Amino acid sequence: MNKKILVILTFFILIAGMSTACAFNLNDFSNVLFGAPKGNVTLAGVDFAIPDGFSEVENESVYNQKIDNPNIDVNFSSKVYTNASGDAIILSVSVSNIPADDNYTRDVAEDGANKTTISGVEGYEYADPGFYGFSYVKDGRLVIISSTDKELFKDVIVA
Repeated sequence: MNKKILVILTFFILIAGMSTACAFNLNDFSNVLFGAPKGNVTLAGVDFAIPDGFSEVENESVYNQKIDNPNIDVNFSSKVYTNASGDAIILSVSVSNIPADDNYTRDVAEDGANKTTISGVEGYEYADPGFYGFSYVKDGRLVIISSTDKELFKDVIVA
């Protein structure tokens, strides 16, 4: 039970840290409690499947946010989904004027990552405290999926 509370607290700290323009909306929290049907979502041209019971935390979404880098033109988009059990999924896609390749995914994963294939997609799986990650390239875009449960990756990835 203590581990679950720690994961939930970590998630809320992450959500608070990701807020750039507005505070957490209690309507989003009620959407999480009542669940949402499984659906598909496209983020920056990449398709994902959202598992049953997960709802978007809309105030935490970021669309085409420019990353300040004088050497490369990069835009970043991200969506956060949660369910009533406290599980979280964070979808992130970056698009730049230089197409991403395997080196980008390896750099995101850093040391200790395992090259693996999930749902027919090759990438790097890694673990951070409280979250698991999977990074891969799709059509020259860098895709990063983070979740409290790495088993959700196979439900989210659309090949």
